[in-house]
Amino acid sequence: MTTKIRFISEFLRRLWDDYAARVTYARVYEEMLTDLGGNFVNDHIAFRTLALTANGHYLGVDNLKRVFDALDFEEKGAIEFSDTHLFARYVQHAEPDFPRIFISELKIDELAPEVAEAIRQSVSGYQQLFSDADVEALRRLDETGEIPAGLLEKTVRLFTQVPWGPVAESVIKRVNGASQYGAWVLLHGYNVNHFTGYVNRHGVDLVGDIESLIAELKKRGVPMKSDIEGARGSKLRQTSTEAVRVPVQVIGDDGKTKQIEWTYAYMEYAERGEVEENGKRVLFQGFLGPQAAGLFEMTRLK
Repeated sequence: MTTKIRFISEFLRRLWDDYAARVTYARVYEEMLTDLGGNFVNDHIAFRTLALTANGHYLGVDNLKRVFDALDFEEKGAIEFSDTHLFARYVQHAEPDFPRIFISELKIDELAPEVAEAIRQSVSGYQQLFSDADVEALRRLDETGEIPAGLLEKTVRLFTQVPWGPVAESVIKRVNGASQYGAWVLLHGYNVNHFTGYVNRHGVDLVGDIESLIAELKKRGVPMKSDIEGARGSKLRQTSTEAVRVPVQVIGDDGKTKQIEWTYAYMEYAERGEVEENGKRVLFQGFLGPQAAGLFEMTRLK
């Protein structure tokens, strides 16, 4: 096992532990597969960002993608979501058990000027938690053969610590009216938006397709999305749990910090169908814009 592979494995485990500590439905899914003797393989992890510059740093897709580039993930595609002012890129590693990484950004300049300015002001205190030197250290892991002290912690912190201070509750509500995605990022920063169970890899007939998985999760008390994105037999089918709510810090009208509840993350599930590629039938490896658009909505506050 190379140093990079070892680092990625531990990094992903740390992200999962942080996410699953808050998303109870993810733990139910993991326990279900253990009970059934199945396999838990993660299809992809999703992150959300803002396409703007603060304190001389770009906060969008590339701010996170540079981490995965340095760890030898390769870009596989991009998707535009014009209706919701979103853009995404996804990357994949040659190691088949590593998840795809799906990183999206909200195109701030396409929003109403007053909303865009409210977002810019809210992140004006942005702190760059991961330097170019840190990225270079990731890139050189296999050359050095060792993981520098503190590098794993710094990498995890980039994806678990909100890099700006609490935002005014009034701003969150105003931004949420224009873009629930934007409000979510202001509250959660670069935290994982969702992990995704890879249905094809379950290895258990009882949950061998997405319909049977939904039925089993419902039996275990997990609230699910009302429909499945993608028709039976298509190249990609996805669904998810409902999003959990977690306490977040905001600034109240009196200028004091307080806690409110807001949607955080959900657990997604993907079943991949076959496509023809170079004369062979292989599993589809990409993403479909309309499906992703529907799943973005799972964090809308209800």
